Amino acid sequence: MLFLRGTRTACIKKYRIHDRQCVHCNDFNLTVKIYKDYFHFWFIPIVASGVKSTKIECNSCGMPMRSDALAKEYESKTRAPFYLYTGLLLAGLLILGAVSLSLWGSHARSSYISHPQPGDVYVIKTDKPVEGFRFSRVMRVSGDSIIVWENNVDYLSLGGSPSKLDPTDYFSADGEEVFTKSLIKELYDKDSIVNVFRDEEDWKGFNRMK
Repeated sequence: MLFLRGTRTACIKKYRIHDRQCVHCNDFNLTVKIYKDYFHFWFIPIVASGVKSTKIECNSCGMPMRSDALAKEYESKTRAPFYLYTGLLLAGLLILGAVSLSLWGSHARSSYISHPQPGDVYVIKTDKPVEGFRFSRVMRVSGDSIIVWENNVDYLSLGGSPSKLDPTDYFSADGEEVFTKSLIKELYDKDSIVNVFRDEEDWKGFNRMK
């Protein structure tokens, strides 16, 4: 577990310079390497941390060299690369994707409410005998009237609204009701209709009717 998270060091930039002299062999052939620490999780860089560090060595004699002025000069013009912030960037993309998906879902549900079609399934809050949910499936749309069939199983309000029928549940003609389009919109605006499904897969049970 010690290797799954922690701090590592990366060489973020390498410079070959020929205008500074090696203090050992007097040749003008130096390499300046800039390093930066970063936090990682499962070896994925999360965020850069700490201050930069520098190593200077001569390419001719291979000896390391210390020059605080040279190190400060190259550290000041070297920025931490974006890949050291991969974790933050991925988190940002996930948040952006979740927000976009939520906005798209809200727009789609509003469209389904405004233009109901046979096969649409509404998830409706109930408070009798206890707080929960029921499903209503649109069977026909006739002018301003929306004819729906209700399901036969009560769904308690545990962990959010349900998204599929219980295997024993189905829509029944015995539970037929008639809504107006304006009432459906009112229920949705008041959050009494908490979700709308359209063209969902059969495994959700929305095609089971008796």
